[in-house]
Amino acid sequence: MYTSRRFVAILLAVALAAPAVAQVKSYQEITYPPLPAFNIPKPQVVTLKNGLTVYMLQDRELPLVQISARIRTGSNYEPADKTGLARLMAAVQRTGGTARMSGDAIDDFLAVRAASIETGMGGDSAFANMDCLKGDVPEVLRVFADILRTPAFADDKLQIAKVQARTAVARRNDNVNAITGRELQRLVYGEDSPLARNEEYATIAAITRDDLLAFHRKYYHPNNVYLGVVGDFEPRAMLRLLEQVFGDWPRGPRFAEPPAAYRKAPRPGVFYIEKTDVTQANIAMGHLGIEMSNPDFFAVQVLNEVLGGSFASRMFSNIRSKKGLAYNVYGAVGAGYTTPGILRAGMQTKLDKMGEAVEALREELKGIIANPPTPEELARAKESILNSFVFNYDSSAKILRQQILYAYYGLPANFLETYRNNIEKVTAADVARVAKAYVRPDQLSLLVVGDASKFDRPLSTFGPVTTLDITIPPPPDTTAKVEKTEQAADAGRALLARAARALGGPDAAKVRAISSSATMTISMGGQSMSMKSSDLIVFPNRVRQVVSSPMGEQVVVIDGSEGFMVMGGQVRPLPASMVEQQQSELKRDLRVLVWSHADPEMEAVAGGEDLVDGHPCTILQVTYRKAVSQLCVAANGTVLRQSYQGTNPLTGAPGQVELRMSDYRELDGRQVPFRQVMLVDGQEVMTSTLESWQVNPPVDEALFAKPAA
Repeated sequence: MYTSRRFVAILLAVALAAPAVAQVKSYQEITYPPLPAFNIPKPQVVTLKNGLTVYMLQDRELPLVQISARIRTGSNYEPADKTGLARLMAAVQRTGGTARMSGDAIDDFLAVRAASIETGMGGDSAFANMDCLKGDVPEVLRVFADILRTPAFADDKLQIAKVQARTAVARRNDNVNAITGRELQRLVYGEDSPLARNEEYATIAAITRDDLLAFHRKYYHPNNVYLGVVGDFEPRAMLRLLEQVFGDWPRGPRFAEPPAAYRKAPRPGVFYIEKTDVTQANIAMGHLGIEMSNPDFFAVQVLNEVLGGSFASRMFSNIRSKKGLAYNVYGAVGAGYTTPGILRAGMQTKLDKMGEAVEALREELKGIIANPPTPEELARAKESILNSFVFNYDSSAKILRQQILYAYYGLPANFLETYRNNIEKVTAADVARVAKAYVRPDQLSLLVVGDASKFDRPLSTFGPVTTLDITIPPPPDTTAKVEKTEQAADAGRALLARAARALGGPDAAKVRAISSSATMTISMGGQSMSMKSSDLIVFPNRVRQVVSSPMGEQVVVIDGSEGFMVMGGQVRPLPASMVEQQQSELKRDLRVLVWSHADPEMEAVAGGEDLVDGHPCTILQVTYRKAVSQLCVAANGTVLRQSYQGTNPLTGAPGQVELRMSDYRELDGRQVPFRQVMLVDGQEVMTSTLESWQVNPPVDEALFAKPAA
């Protein structure tokens, strides 16, 4: 009976609290009371004697504590010729350990406590975060403080981070959305601006451990740090603990870097990037936006909502729903903290709808100027913003983070409290005014990425077209060069012929194909994996490779200038760039060099003497159809080492490759290496042990035929 009465009481309470709906005939007639006032909890703010500013906000809901640091630095302040330095510093700051504990030991320490510590870098700030149970705060905080104050930047962890950075460079043109966003940013800010610079192989290669130490030493001082503490803690005890771990951190010089430079003048025009392996055209247009300190910021937020902020916005309604040109479309005037954001508008559409889509985007941008929002649009936009506003303060951690953010960038401390009121005050006239001020169709850079041969009309319809080159500059080749003289060339040809006889046998000129199989062990990031590989090379440029690993079987076939891959029952063509890369690697393959040693296009130059694992050998620089490598050939003609600028087979990133051959055995009068170790940039990545080797095997043409999809 008690339960029944309680249930009825709940129903009555809900009914009394709900808006009256019985008398209305449409949901649009339902009226709601004004949104209630809200009070955002205020963090306690304390500045230590050394200048470190601490924000503390209690939250007793769970026995957890989160501590975050925002550091006044950023990638905007790194040298242009070492782009990537700041990001690498932040990554190795965590993985490279401290003066008292290695990175691996920190991993174990945190894992036992279900805790975490992370570090990272943005354009104009760096961060470090820790999360742990309240009982573990003292010991975890000391490790966190060491990471902030005395990182070791272990060189082996730096090398791993550089491999990952080179891999990212190698793959930066794989994703068409990433290409579009990146290149529009370069068009608007200028490619030399810190806001738009690319990491390159050369800039990554130039970064050393000393650079990381110097960057950290320059910016990481307590007076450049805002520290936030949120969770289940006692403020006085926490402040004492922070004094213990940070109080003796010496104050440093005041941060005095200017905001990042960028192109102030617009760059209107039509720009094109060829991407033939996509089925859609990526369209983006933009120019400089505003800064958050701009008094028009709130009116611009309402403008953005009307233009492209939701499914009810003009762009979604007209371009997506009515015209059916795109699943997703966007448009907004961006706002930055210290520099202007970017006005961006764009979409993906079918290649044969490119022209229609560009016109539709331009029509909406012009329309927001010519046709201010209707009362219904204005009300809907403001309602959408205000309804989502609650997510800015739905947790104590978010509130604290916002407060630190405002202090860091010099915004008013009550920015969050006044946000709702400022949005509510925006009028249709305000939106019309900021549309005219900040949406400038005549200044737009229009960028289209796709296959121009399939566009519905020439891109030049919209103006003179500038084709952008997004080719990734190759890394510097650090292979030592051998000076070419007539005497060195004669000695080189004789030495190459000796190597050809050793590997190819007395009938090397009659070798037309070689098949082999091997067991391979690959090493990456401290992990290793074994797999089987079988190769068939038909000279000069046909290759079939089958690799069996725990993930399944992969078949790669390259026949001249074309190639395909079969994996998991799926057949995929290889991109032209990958085929070109594989052919370049093939020209350096010792088996191909043996076959082509007498080719008129082969150039061999002998250099000085060297030692490989204690064995004397002669350096031989070989160039075959522009592919250069350096061999070290023993007196009997066996090749003990090969070096060249190539590709890491595990990451796809270029690197300095070194192959070391050993365990030579005689097979049918041929000296064949049964062991080969591959190093890339000094790191061992693969070891191969030969299992079979056959010269001029029967070649079944079906092996090179592309299976039906």
